[in-house]
Amino acid sequence: MRSSHRVVRPLVLTAAVAVAAMTFTPAATAAAPDAPYEGLPSGTKVQKSLVIGLDGASVSVMDKTELPAIESVRKEGMTAVSNLYANPMAPTVSGPGWSSIATGAWPDKHQVLDNSFTGNNLEQFTNFQNRLEQSDTATSTLVAGTWGPIPDIIFKAGTDLAISGGSDNNTTAKAVDYLKNGNPDSTFVHLDDVDGAGHNSGSSSANYQAQLKVTDAKVGEILAAVKARPSYAAEDWLIVVTADHGHTPTGGHGGSTQLERQSFVIAQGAGIPANSTRNDVKVTDIAPTVLKHQGVAIDPTWNLDGQPIDEIVPDAFDTLRGQLKPRADETAVGADVLGWTHTAPEGWSIDNSAMPTGGVAEWSGWSFATDEFWTNIERNQGRETSVRNRNVFAVADSDEWDDKSHAAGKFDSTLVSPAFPLNGQPTASVNFASNYLIDGPQSAEVFISFDGGTPQLLKAYKIDTNRMESLPADVPAGAKEAQLRFKYTGTNSAFWTVDALTLTQAAWTVPVTTASIAEAPASGWHTTAPTLALTVNGGAAALAAESGIRTEFQMNDGEWVQYVAPVQLADGETTVNYRSVNGGGLAEETKTLGAIKVDTTIPMLTSKAVNRTAEAQASDAASGIAALEFSTDAGTTWQPYTAAVAAGDNAATVQFRAADVAGNSTAVQNVKIAAVAAPGGSATPSASATVTAFSHASAGATLPAAQDPDQLAVTGAGSSLTWLSAGALMLMLGGVAMRLRRRNRA
Repeated sequence: MRSSHRVVRPLVLTAAVAVAAMTFTPAATAAAPDAPYEGLPSGTKVQKSLVIGLDGASVSVMDKTELPAIESVRKEGMTAVSNLYANPMAPTVSGPGWSSIATGAWPDKHQVLDNSFTGNNLEQFTNFQNRLEQSDTATSTLVAGTWGPIPDIIFKAGTDLAISGGSDNNTTAKAVDYLKNGNPDSTFVHLDDVDGAGHNSGSSSANYQAQLKVTDAKVGEILAAVKARPSYAAEDWLIVVTADHGHTPTGGHGGSTQLERQSFVIAQGAGIPANSTRNDVKVTDIAPTVLKHQGVAIDPTWNLDGQPIDEIVPDAFDTLRGQLKPRADETAVGADVLGWTHTAPEGWSIDNSAMPTGGVAEWSGWSFATDEFWTNIERNQGRETSVRNRNVFAVADSDEWDDKSHAAGKFDSTLVSPAFPLNGQPTASVNFASNYLIDGPQSAEVFISFDGGTPQLLKAYKIDTNRMESLPADVPAGAKEAQLRFKYTGTNSAFWTVDALTLTQAAWTVPVTTASIAEAPASGWHTTAPTLALTVNGGAAALAAESGIRTEFQMNDGEWVQYVAPVQLADGETTVNYRSVNGGGLAEETKTLGAIKVDTTIPMLTSKAVNRTAEAQASDAASGIAALEFSTDAGTTWQPYTAAVAAGDNAATVQFRAADVAGNSTAVQNVKIAAVAAPGGSATPSASATVTAFSHASAGATLPAAQDPDQLAVTGAGSSLTWLSAGALMLMLGGVAMRLRRRNRA
């Protein structure tokens, strides 16, 4: 008969499942590709996973038993032995054990506290098969379990096909059939008979060892079914073997002894070193390892306790395993168990300046210990709840220290971390596993200091706390290092454990700077001074500066100038480069706006009368002159100015104007020239007068000797005879000259 811990297990079997169990006949042929097989959808993934659970299997007995199938997995993969919880977290029974394996969380989260499953939190902390389905509904998930609550409660949510085998023979046959002929992506198989043997005769019995061998043969059948798959060579398999708890030598489980709490993870797959041993892997790591193998990212909001096996990083405390000592004053632990030291790892130190002398040697101030040593010095005082510690951890235990006489005073010890480098971010997070239990006058405080400054209180514990801490800390500007102190005091009270300490800061990313400036007109020149504005990562550069980001710009290969406010560009052509540099010194690639053309100034225009001509000059230092024009009809028509404008004897007004390439225009300038005075002092009359422009270089006509080409020439009805007489005279003189040349030749 099984113990009362096992009897209270509810066996939930539907009639349909029960009938199926009795009438099950393995299929002879494999299903067609992509077709469902016996109610199981066909999988879609190359990555496959198989978790085999051996209920009540004691790894210490397994080590002494010939188990070729399980040994083949160990030889090709990894073996990790670790301890479970015990009361007051939960008893070492199957409900909490399998729920921890399925969910990746400990009982204080999933709230399966016994085999009744009353008040459980399996909806929030759901099984890994359900998370696979939630990530991709095309994933094919299979569960086959001898104990009814495995398929009917723990793995009920989300699983495509959950079968209650009713017996290990039937469960094995079903698993073999579906693995060989179907196409599940993720499979969980639960075998129960080892636990039955433990209840009936104890883990030290020959019957228990014999049942281990029988169960190992069933494991071999399941593994052979995997390898017999037609597609096996092209698949990527993760195979895990584990147990929910151990057994006492005389039979039974549920208590806090080492043999009841001991469990294991045996895992084989790509990236897992063959024939390797780990001391930091726990059963809660199975679920996240399967999820990652199947391509599902672990969401931090799931608040899992486990991690993918390949992401578990040993901490500084774990380096001490080879330096651990056997017991000194403690007597409850075996003399051959190496499990404690006061020697701190490199960079760490222990300040015992306030510690009284004496007391139990192992716990005189902060110590470093393993779970198998520390939790067995005196059981059932809450130490078994330190499940979030891995491998070697730090412990301050005033209760045990006080069990031996010591000098007056209370336990008072401070664990001091090395200096952690800072990256310039304004905040940091102090992360560690903390299990603080109060049982009398005691205190626990976390301090942080920067660059050797005065320690500042980060947290003071007031209540029992067992969790992964993440304490935010503000980092002073310019701080380069941070150091942590864990100060514990107590008077025959309880304990505080600390493990897996990290100080993290948000990783610097390359900043992204964006420049904005008004679009230039069609001419390409701004006639209103444009303003350059820079933003960083979509926000104001000034706000980014508060996070340690420096934004800067450069004008025409000049010095880099820190950007603090929008910049107005001056006239001329300016090449603008810009970039931002984060607080860690990482700069983005320099960006450029190219040449920005600005001309906000109207051209310089000068005009004047020279003798009887009107002259003008225009210049523009930025965009250059586009047009210089004149008008002699009061602006009705305008002509390009190419040479001095000449007039006759009458009064004249010549107007000038200029425009630059950017489009800036001058005001009209007037050059007034008075009429030529007639004999007797009066101006020469003219019914109508015209103003003519002459050019020294291009004049083609022969001007009268008396006519100064630089003077205004006025033509009209009153002067036509004068021009005719002069022309006739010139023709006559020309003819006389020609006749003389002819005579000379004759």
